[in-house]
Formats: sequence, structure tokens, C-alpha cells
Amino acid sequence: MKYQELCVQIIRHVGGKENIVNVNHCVTRLRFQLKDDSNVNTEEMKKTKGVMQVIQTGGQYQVVLGPHVGDVYKELLEILETVGNISMENTASKTIEKSSDKKESTLSKFLILMTSLFQPLLTMFMAGGMIKALLKLAMLMHWVGKDSGTYIILNNLGDTIFFFMPIALGMTAAKRFGLKEVYGVVLGGILCHPAISGLTHNEPMYKLFQGTIFEQNVLTTFIHMPIVMPKQSYAGSVVPVILIVYVASLIHNYLQKKLPAVIRSFFVPFITILVAVPLGFLIVGPVAMTVQGAIGAVIQGLVNLSPGIAGFFLGTFWSVLVIMGLHMAVIPMFALNINQYGFDIINPLIFSGAFASMGAVLGVLLRSKTVEEKNICIPAMVATFFGVNEPTLYGVLIPRKKVMYACFISAGIGAAIAGFGGAKLYEFSPSGPLGLPGFINPQGIDSGFISLVVGALVSFVVAAVLSAMLGAKKDIDEKDKKVAFEN
Repeated sequence: MKYQELCVQIIRHVGGKENIVNVNHCVTRLRFQLKDDSNVNTEEMKKTKGVMQVIQTGGQYQVVLGPHVGDVYKELLEILETVGNISMENTASKTIEKSSDKKESTLSKFLILMTSLFQPLLTMFMAGGMIKALLKLAMLMHWVGKDSGTYIILNNLGDTIFFFMPIALGMTAAKRFGLKEVYGVVLGGILCHPAISGLTHNEPMYKLFQGTIFEQNVLTTFIHMPIVMPKQSYAGSVVPVILIVYVASLIHNYLQKKLPAVIRSFFVPFITILVAVPLGFLIVGPVAMTVQGAIGAVIQGLVNLSPGIAGFFLGTFWSVLVIMGLHMAVIPMFALNINQYGFDIINPLIFSGAFASMGAVLGVLLRSKTVEEKNICIPAMVATFFGVNEPTLYGVLIPRKKVMYACFISAGIGAAIAGFGGAKLYEFSPSGPLGLPGFINPQGIDSGFISLVVGALVSFVVAAVLSAMLGAKKDIDEKDKKVAFEN
């Protein structure tokens, strides 16, 4: 166990295994939900070798480790299970609520929910998006034809995670809400079933609320009750399956309590899906799609008011959200917008951040005089190039506040250029240079893509120049200044 000592120290500093309600991980950090935050020793945690930073936000205690966090997480679970603790990854929300004495805010609950639902899927989002983006690039270079078997297989491979989003989200939602994962697979699967999706091609039987903003086409009926569906079907949707699985969990838990044990194994799953699916199509699904459409329209409208100004603010403050661990609530919107509109205009406004970070690190590297500083800067720049920016944030920027502010402003400038230029994301892709193909218009390279590239390069150059001017010296806090003065 390569990280055994690190795991033991982390468990000790979060207050021991008894204080851990739930733990999962994202790309670079362990995310704990704890019974009592007063039992943690954050100062000692920060001093632990291998810990880059500690963030307490959104109802979570986040320990930033770096790209190897997945390996640490596996060993952490092994240690916790060895000493008799629960399996952390599969802890259901009802267990969390019973185990925790503190009351979480609505925002905290929302952030924790979004992280638990989407984090397991992000790697496949990026993989699928990159396959589509590179295939698009290959077509523009005339390396592959649209009618070839190569294109058909790779194109559908890239689409799979997005088309069957309800199944993937159904699985993670079932785990989150305390159901067996197969419930989520079945409930998500019915939303993607070809026969159900095919109903959207039928002529409507009649209209509900005709002549109002709530007008809906009735495509079929269930026991003489009208069924309405979104124009693009439920395939690729996000909100409906989450709510349907949640409703199913309520039905399941009720049946578990009320039915005799001898008949539960058959009647609980049978009744759960038999009730949840019609409720989903009749009530939950239509309401969820209305909510999903409203959220997308509001965000789209805000950005459309002035993409450039919105880009400057979002580009400047995006890294602040990352530092606080709040960015996970925004990332799913990228895939949601692509599924709903065919493109996303939010992601281009944060794209320049990776280039600004690399430029800032380069400027610091050029002014660094010690091998120790260079050994931090070089791996941090490499990690940012491959889409993981936390090593740069915590290892290079935060210790140098002026350089950090310069980096953030540089990112905002690049984002404003991309925003004014109308840049769009067409395929979900990672941050940094590797994600560039995802911004290419299916019709070919356009002014939006050019503005994105120009903005990214401007961010890189401005950040590099400013950080080189500011120097590589770390900030000295007031306590250190006082000690230096007294000595």
C-alpha cells in the first residue's frame, strides 16, 4: 500500500473513522462529509506530506492531493473497511442523514448531490467528447468519410454516454438515493428505449393548454391519461431520470417497511418500477423537462445579454470556484446545453483559464532560482496542459497572491475575447489545449473558434509577462513579517 501512511494521517486528522459519514473523490481531491467539523485538525492536515491544500465549503471537507487521488482513495477505503467501517462509496443518502447531526444548507445539499451524481461520469464525458472532436477534425482533414464504417462506429461510440445519459445517471442516482443500481439502469433505460423515443416522430393526438405558453403535444396515452414528451425525446436528458429515481426510492422504502418480509423480494421491485414509470411519464418527466428547459434558457439568456462581459467575469472568477470546490455544480451544464441546443456557450468562457495558468507558471519558472521551485512548477504546468489545474493553483499561484490575481485577470481577458467572438463548445472535452477540437463547428472552423484560440493565446502571453515581472518570490504573511522584524 503505497499511500498507507498518508491515508492513516488523513483519517486521523478528519477526526477518525467514526467522524466520517461519506467520502468520495473528484479529479484531484478527497471529498469528505463529516459528522462534526469541530473534530478535524485542519492545521495538521495541511502540514501532512502529500496534502496540497484543505478546503471547507459546500458542506464538504475537501483534501486536495493531486492527480493520484484515485489511488489514495482506494487505499483509504481498504483501511476504513479493514477497521470495520462502512463501505464509503456506497453509503446511501438516508444513512448520511441519520448519521449526521448537523443541518446542511440547501446549497450544500445541492452541491453534494451534483458531485455524487456526475463525478463518476465525467471521465466518460471527456472520453466521448474527445472521440467526437477528433473524428470531426479527421473529417475536416479528409482522413475519414462520413459513410465509412470507421466513422459510424467512432461517432456512435462518442455519442453513447450522452445518448444513454438517463441510464448512466440512473445508476449513480440509485446509488445516491439508496437503491440497487439495477433500478436506476431500468428506469433510465425506459426513457431511452427506441419504442418510447420513436413516439416523438408521431403526429400528436391533440394538444394540451393550446394557445398558452404551456402548450404540449399529446403523443399517446396511459390508461386514457395523456402522455407528453419533449421534442427530442428523453434520450440525453438529465433532470427527469434523477427525479424519477428519487420517487422510486421513496416508493421502494415505503414498500420495504409495509410489506411482509416473505413477499418483499418479488413485490418490492415489481411494484416500485410499475408505479414509478407511469408517474415518471405522466407527471415527473414533463415537470422535470420544463425545469431543465427553464434553467438552460435562463443561463443562455444571461450569457447572451453580453457574452464578452459575462466571459470576463466568469473567466476571471472560475478558478475561485475551483479553489472553493464549487465548480462541480456548473460542469454538468456543459453536457446539458450540448444535448439541448447542440452547443454550449458557457465552457468557452472558462477555456482560457488553463492557458493563463500555464503562462503564469512559465513566468514564475523563468524567474525561479532554486531546483525546489522548478520541481514544483514543471509538473504543475504539465498537469494543467492535461486538464488538471489544482497543482498550479495550490502549488504555484496561491503562495504568490499577486501572480494569482494577474493570472485570473489574464484568464478573464481571454474569456472576453472568446465571448465577443461567439465561441461555442460542440463536443464535451477536457480543459486545456487537448480540448480544442471540441470547439470546432461541425461546418468547419469559424470565427468563434478563431476568437477562442486568440483569447487563449492572449491569456497565456499576458499571464506569462505579468508573472515574470512580478517574480517568483512567495508572499510573506503578517506573522512571518513580524518574526523577521523581531529577529
